[in-house]
Amino acid sequence: MKEMTEKVLFVGGSGVVGSCTVKLFRERHADIPILIGGRNLEKARAVARELSSAEAVDVDVDKPGLGLAKDVALAAVVMLVPDEGLKGLALAQEKGVPYLSIGNWLVEVGAEMAHFMRRPQASPIVLASHWHGGTAVFLTQASVTSLDTVRSVKVGAVVDELDATGPAAIADMKRGSEGGIGILAFKNGHRVWLSGAATTRTINAVDGRELEAMAFAPYDVVSLHAMTGADDVRFDIASSVSSSRLRGGSIATELVVEIEGEVGGKTQTRRASLEFTRGQATLTGVSVVLTLSTVLGLEGQPPVSPGLYFPEHLINAEWFLNELISAGATVLKED
Repeated sequence: MKEMTEKVLFVGGSGVVGSCTVKLFRERHADIPILIGGRNLEKARAVARELSSAEAVDVDVDKPGLGLAKDVALAAVVMLVPDEGLKGLALAQEKGVPYLSIGNWLVEVGAEMAHFMRRPQASPIVLASHWHGGTAVFLTQASVTSLDTVRSVKVGAVVDELDATGPAAIADMKRGSEGGIGILAFKNGHRVWLSGAATTRTINAVDGRELEAMAFAPYDVVSLHAMTGADDVRFDIASSVSSSRLRGGSIATELVVEIEGEVGGKTQTRRASLEFTRGQATLTGVSVVLTLSTVLGLEGQPPVSPGLYFPEHLINAEWFLNELISAGATVLKED
């Protein structure tokens, strides 16, 4: 890790997800200086005042170097908002520091890949725009270890309609889908673009209720296909009353992963679920902090070398899930 005078820049660090993320990072790492970047400097200052060793800074995602002074000393660039012009990525490569993004869509990934291929040794680039920063991928990874072959992975996500980011997140997902000709999935061993009636599916909530869901294509779809080699992979999301709230508890975000595979030539099924009652913004924040801490070498391992990564390339699934459990998640894996 570089000198602690160098600061971790969180662009969008005063938003709903951003403020959760920077506060969680500060809880885990008390002494690392933080820059909270945003267009609304007063809002960023309000978040900074709640933290030690934190400073607000005006950033503009449309300007080279994000509009920051050229001599700013950075330890990492974390984009918690869309890096639409890739100015954040260019800044990280120029400074030779890690870059982590959660705000771009799968259909846009070619741009990041091109920048990486042009300067592959410049910095570690971590693309973490998975659902909640990778929770479904790690949940699946921990559930398929006993299978000889994985045939199908179906992820169902439930966003509570009262969650602070629930309806807005659904609207943003619809916007993100406009970049393709449909919703990416894998069916019968081939890439397919779902459209029309094929974009809807009935999923199960944690409590077993059937919910009408719509297909969605975060980075999870390609991560799960590469990880498992399954012929069929799809991700669907529903907005409804969460299972926790229905039973009189708090608002929760949920994931249910259904897996089909084989052991010794015999068909096997697996079901894994995750429930988190602190809100989806906090769950995303926890995931981002775990990945960022790993990249910076703050979790007992050396800092990550330059390269192009998804979170699952860097982190042990069981460790990740145990950290989520420590943060309040309930994880169940059923054979």
